[in-house]
Amino acid sequence: ATVYHQLGMVSEALREYEQARSHYQQSLDIQIEYKDRYSQASTYVGLGVIAEKTQEFAQAQAHFQRALSIYVEYGDDYNSDFAVRGFARLYKVTQDESLLSPVAEILDSTPDDVREIFAKFSDGE
Repeated sequence: ATVYHQLGMVSEALREYEQARSHYQQSLDIQIEYKDRYSQASTYVGLGVIAEKTQEFAQAQAHFQRALSIYVEYGDDYNSDFAVRGFARLYKVTQDESLLSPVAEILDSTPDDVREIFAKFSDGE
């Protein structure tokens, strides 16, 4: 799973997005098969980034949401930020207010608080 994840990262860096998606999906399939839930989160972030870069925003949202849920479940605040930053980028591009509620629910927060978090990430903090 780790090798496929790394190959996904390399393909992403080379802007070979379909190849990256394939590698990330292979990694995720193995992680699911072996019930490695925590590792799935970083792969979901990778898949979310690919979906974002290919302007598949609904798919990106779904991937970032899965990643954030897993990171919060494991109490991993540091890596949770990667998923939240993904949401913030989506929000900046789409201005889709429906992005706020799922993130607020996962973070046990309010949509207004999430909007402020997104603004901070958009400002480079």
